[in-house]
Amino acid sequence: MTQIIVVTVILLFIIFGAGYYREQNEKKAYKESLLKDYGKVNNRKFTSDELKSIRGYELYHRDENDFLIDDTTWNDLDMNLIYARMNYCKSSSGDEYLYNMLRHPQTLGHDWTDFEKKVEGLKLDENLRSELALCLHDIGRSGNLSIYSYLDKLDEAKGISFGANMAGVIAYIPAIAICFLNLPVGIALVFILAVYNIAFYFKQKRKIEPYIICFEYIFKVLKNCDSLIVTLKNDRSSILDEEMEVLNETTEAFASFRRFSSLVVGDLGTGPLAVILDYVKMLTHTDLLKFDSMLAQVKQHKGEIDQILRITGQIDAYMSIGEYRTYLNDHCIPELDDGYKGLEIEEGYHPLISEPVTNSIDAKRSILLTGSNASGKSTFLKMIAINALLSQSIHTVCAKRYKAPYYEIYSSLNLKDNILSGESYYMVEIRSIKRIIDACDRGSKVLGFVDEVLRGTNTVERIAASSAILRNLNSKGVLVFAATHDLELTAILENEYDNYHFDEVIDVNDVRFTYKLSEGKATSRNAIRLLITMGYDNDITDKAIDMAKALEKDFDINRLKE
Repeated sequence: MTQIIVVTVILLFIIFGAGYYREQNEKKAYKESLLKDYGKVNNRKFTSDELKSIRGYELYHRDENDFLIDDTTWNDLDMNLIYARMNYCKSSSGDEYLYNMLRHPQTLGHDWTDFEKKVEGLKLDENLRSELALCLHDIGRSGNLSIYSYLDKLDEAKGISFGANMAGVIAYIPAIAICFLNLPVGIALVFILAVYNIAFYFKQKRKIEPYIICFEYIFKVLKNCDSLIVTLKNDRSSILDEEMEVLNETTEAFASFRRFSSLVVGDLGTGPLAVILDYVKMLTHTDLLKFDSMLAQVKQHKGEIDQILRITGQIDAYMSIGEYRTYLNDHCIPELDDGYKGLEIEEGYHPLISEPVTNSIDAKRSILLTGSNASGKSTFLKMIAINALLSQSIHTVCAKRYKAPYYEIYSSLNLKDNILSGESYYMVEIRSIKRIIDACDRGSKVLGFVDEVLRGTNTVERIAASSAILRNLNSKGVLVFAATHDLELTAILENEYDNYHFDEVIDVNDVRFTYKLSEGKATSRNAIRLLITMGYDNDITDKAIDMAKALEKDFDINRLKE
């Protein structure tokens, strides 16, 4: 007997020792990969379901008084792609907090000192960063549903019927007692009770299953917060002391929640022990009874859960921003000054373009861009808008220098017909521009971007309406960056807008775009010249040239200026 016990102990020691050794090796390998791959291109992609879940934190905390980058602007600027590129987060809370930062850029004077201390501190401290990343990686992700979607519904959640469950379990006692008096009857009663309890168990388990997923993630967060707190306590730099103290206080509130929580959220795999425990749960409802207690705890401490998710998300987002800065290499810290008028960017570039052409501009008043298709107008508009958004959200700009006040940012760039509502392109467009005008009327300092104003209507009305709209926006104090093919607008608005353009170089059989911004308006119409370059018949191009000359005579620019 003694020999069996000794052998069993040795086997258990070997099994657990091997597991521990494997776990330590996996952690070591993961930390080495973090250092090796730090700041390299991020090819992470998100499914549509993941993108919906990532909005959880933002929707839960949305305040109608806060400025929000609306869906039109977000989609215009391809922000889902930019978010995916910059997102080096290891946990769901990090994913959601970083997303929230981008959707809610700062719009008033903001002190970035603490932010910079933490982002740059974590960026430079490899050891602390890798230890924290390991803790956050162990927290992991909650799947295609945000934890906040569950927190929103918790108030509606109902606990299990404690009395009914206990009655079914307690009934085993008299049934077993009857076995000693009349074994066949007693066994029959125990069997009937077991069938009833199992059926009742599955009926209730279906109702609480979604919340068990929620509890599993909360439990995992709490468990790994212990490691996070230890790591922060051992950190001599003290850059996250405030976060450590809050985590320490809030996690203490969940002592009762964590006690015996493995009955509900434990994962013993698919071995014999797990199968036996499952049957015990079915017969005794121990996990359902514990669930009731856990539900009450979570309802009572929703605020603390939110705090824990916010802080773990912040730490994760800070590290992600630092790594994104390393990836960018060429970037600057913006100069944000509410007393400054205009927008200045030096050697700015679009963060999604692998070999971008940089451009600079010092805009003291609104800008009108001209140039042919594919010359770079739309990319330039997006480059300015994206960097303005990044400057006020992650305090990072893809440029050598950036200076501007805090703006509310709106765009009207990549619009489409709304088939579902039956709206034409023109209706979608005027609604889109109207929201920029409405933002001005609320007294906000607005930065607006418009590509091809009112392209959804005829030339005469387009020029007339476009000039009126652009004048109105400028008169309301909006700093407008607008692109147009209508050279008439450059003359009509020359007293309100500064003119810039993009050129192309047309050789005999080729067209080359420089993508470099130049002062002044485009000096020529190149659409017909491009037809000639591409080998269109003279019959087409000659008639097009004659028609263009005839149409130009119909426009009296001086009269339109009035």
